[in-house]
Amino acid sequence: MKKSILTFAAVCLLALPGTATAQGLGIGGRVGTLGAGAEAALGLSSHLVIRGGVGLLPLKPVTNISGIDFTLTLPKTWYNVGVDIYVSSAMRIGAGMLFKPDDPVLDGTVTGSRSVTIGDSTYTATSVSALHGVLTSKKSAPYVLLGFGNHTASGFGLFLDLGVAFLGDPAVSLSAEGDPTVVQSAVFQTELRKEEANIQNDVGTYLKLWPILNLGLRFGLS
Repeated sequence: MKKSILTFAAVCLLALPGTATAQGLGIGGRVGTLGAGAEAALGLSSHLVIRGGVGLLPLKPVTNISGIDFTLTLPKTWYNVGVDIYVSSAMRIGAGMLFKPDDPVLDGTVTGSRSVTIGDSTYTATSVSALHGVLTSKKSAPYVLLGFGNHTASGFGLFLDLGVAFLGDPAVSLSAEGDPTVVQSAVFQTELRKEEANIQNDVGTYLKLWPILNLGLRFGLS
């Protein structure tokens, strides 16, 4: 993961004209859809800045799918590296790569007298007590954004990023706990594959495009 980030940054540097010289350095903290974290920016000219960061996103929202309350564990760590091109003193467009080592995980429990529909069949809590799933998508994805705020300008300031990362269609894999004669049967496994397709259709659109919304405070060292 770190090698991929460093390689991408090196390519950006090598692609620049040999006359480019550092025009400033900035550091900052941010919160948003890439978690809470820090980043650094290196100005290579008055219009071109290389920027990278890391964010932690320890959120576990609850979502209801097929009558089950699932705890959704989002990727905990996000890395980003890219290039910002300033079209004015404070407005910029950017592009780069977003990296996530983890995939979202679903965990749901069926309790009491509740029943759950899996595929085209309904099961009681005594037959199926829990479902677990992984929503696998690309570990790295390109992003584009529109930003406001100059990271390498001297002193303190605010910045805002609005964009999207293209993670692609996730692949959903499910496993179940419960009565072995039920959950290990060929009939149930067929229904489980149907439910994977249902979940992929329900949440795939939301995870295919990951929104980038970051608000931060930066400090320019130039």
